[in-house]
Amino acid sequence: WQPSVNATWQIVLQSAIKLTNGSASPDVAIWDLDLFTNDAATFRALQSNGKKVICYFSAGSYENFRPDKGRFNESDLGKPLDGWPDERWLDLNSDNVRAIMRDRIKLASSKGCDAIDPDNVDGYQNDNGLNLTAQDSINFLQFLHQEASSYHMAIGLKNAGGIIPKVLDFINFSVNEQCAEFSECETFAPFIAAGKPVFHIEYPNGAPAVDAARAADLCSHRGIGAGSGNFSTVLKKMNLDGF
Repeated sequence: WQPSVNATWQIVLQSAIKLTNGSASPDVAIWDLDLFTNDAATFRALQSNGKKVICYFSAGSYENFRPDKGRFNESDLGKPLDGWPDERWLDLNSDNVRAIMRDRIKLASSKGCDAIDPDNVDGYQNDNGLNLTAQDSINFLQFLHQEASSYHMAIGLKNAGGIIPKVLDFINFSVNEQCAEFSECETFAPFIAAGKPVFHIEYPNGAPAVDAARAADLCSHRGIGAGSGNFSTVLKKMNLDGF
């Protein structure tokens, strides 16, 4: 599955979504949902209404609340993520980490996901405590892509703008956070040029009560949003709830 440029989407990760008569609101083409907290019946219901489901999991960080947390070794773990004390960076070269991610991708397939959204693949840009490099992320993404492809699932790149030229050929879409806020949307524009969507999230202060002028700035293709033409943009709260 190759999602299209300009596709409409929604992302809800805080908790499982609730369906009303088998459908979800808003009426968008693609849902990016947590792999673990939603059940296969939810995904099937969305798909029966013509929707596609992207399944989110953290591929590059350990989360202390996931059901498979006990499988990680201490040697797999690096420093805590800045701002996320319940998470630690993972050694992307660890055979054990890759075995766990292989099983997560298998779980995504068994639940019927159309694609995966593996988060935190940009450890090289952060104080990770594991000496991770950009090449480590590229190699890891190739591994994730090969696993997903074996189940006929697409794969996205979360942030990690610096490695786009190296992975664009085999990645199906971008999931970007805050490129307008940081004036870096042009970094992600090569996806659009390649006919692949950029699913773009901004986190305006005060959401859901967003100032109209601020919303216009974040959604503009000029100014701070330069380079974001044809991005699929949503405004969300940082906790990625139903708003």
